[in-house]
Amino acid sequence: MTLPITTAALGVLAATSPTAVHASAYADELPSVVRLDAVSFKGRGLGANPILDVYAAVPYEQLQFASHDGSFVNEYSLFIEIRDSSGRTVIDTVINRTIVESSYTVTRGKTGKSDNAQQRFTLAPNTYSIEVTVTDAFGMRNFTAKRTCRIPDYSSESEAISSILYLSDIEQRGSRYSIVPYIGEYIWSNEQRLFAFFEYYTVSAGGHVAFSWDITMPDLQTLASGISEPMVINSRLMQTFLPLAMSARLVPGDYTLAVRAHPADANGNIDTLKTLALSQRSYRVPSSMAGDLMKDIRKAIKQLIYIAGQDTIDSMLAAPTDGERLTRFESFWKTIDPSPNTTKNEALEEYYARIEAANERFRSYNEGWLTDMGRVYIIYGEPITVERFLGQNRVTVFSRWTYANGVVITFEDPSGFGDFRLRSPLPGNPKYEYRRSR
Repeated sequence: MTLPITTAALGVLAATSPTAVHASAYADELPSVVRLDAVSFKGRGLGANPILDVYAAVPYEQLQFASHDGSFVNEYSLFIEIRDSSGRTVIDTVINRTIVESSYTVTRGKTGKSDNAQQRFTLAPNTYSIEVTVTDAFGMRNFTAKRTCRIPDYSSESEAISSILYLSDIEQRGSRYSIVPYIGEYIWSNEQRLFAFFEYYTVSAGGHVAFSWDITMPDLQTLASGISEPMVINSRLMQTFLPLAMSARLVPGDYTLAVRAHPADANGNIDTLKTLALSQRSYRVPSSMAGDLMKDIRKAIKQLIYIAGQDTIDSMLAAPTDGERLTRFESFWKTIDPSPNTTKNEALEEYYARIEAANERFRSYNEGWLTDMGRVYIIYGEPITVERFLGQNRVTVFSRWTYANGVVITFEDPSGFGDFRLRSPLPGNPKYEYRRSR
């Protein structure tokens, strides 16, 4: 269903509504701890310059809070600088923010909450570079985010669509609407409602129009699409939104969302072969794992051999698509997440960090994670002592690993070329377990 949003309501409520920020579980997967978004709209009034709305979101866990009168307080400054294509600074402003929370747990990011700010500017058509810097008064730290935004000349075309703003929710409050935007390009697919909000501009009211959307890969393969019912054009400026529904999980990667306007009639006929206007923006699905883990989901699943049973691994591999394999993979890790209310899964992070370390340290005829030393390292971690000594034949090399829990593992390299094998089986077929005290 498509509902109108008044211009006044958008300007006020977009700034005051809580903003949903969905980010990767690991900071190196994203460009900055500060989430930044910028969307442009046609100016209000004859000959008026376009509008640029700049959104910024600062996760609580990045800020230092101080205790005061039973509450927890943070103060930070948000510095916004906008430069045009020639490098000239056209906007240079500071917003001072104060956060007061009653729960210490919330301030440490356990609920994923962030402080969100929105500022509106009027700028001439051009390509702009936007930089926001957060200065934490208590933590004495700075965080910066940058992005580029092109503001088109909406008045030069008879039909046009504004920038697209992602929304997680939109609801009616009396005669007005409250919107909850996403900030940034990173979207979690199939895990929440998602809408594309935009404005449609035309030279004359009357008639009908319909809007289609699609999400495509870099090779232009369409992964998801939809189309609205025909709508009556009541004014030269229409505000509307489309629900983005995907039947299949999108694997991590960069995609493109396109929204198109098509001529229609009152009988429900839509001419999809004719496009009146087009607007596009990035649709990025982040990995919930670190590094290059998700480049090969099948391999990541096979690497669960030291923590999961074979039946679990086989079930993941048997999924019909990589998207479904990813869903089952993430579901498994959610069941053993030591801090399920945060965006970070410490057990997953440690497990795959050990695999990476094993690949670097114990490579032999197999990848490091497949060697005996790699297996022991992934399950038990770093030993407290490592002893090496030669056998009686002066060729065989032994390595003895001792752990704080009393476990002692001995490896043997009979050739002297570094191919260490377990001298005896591990007791009890152990599996990896995350221990918070580490």
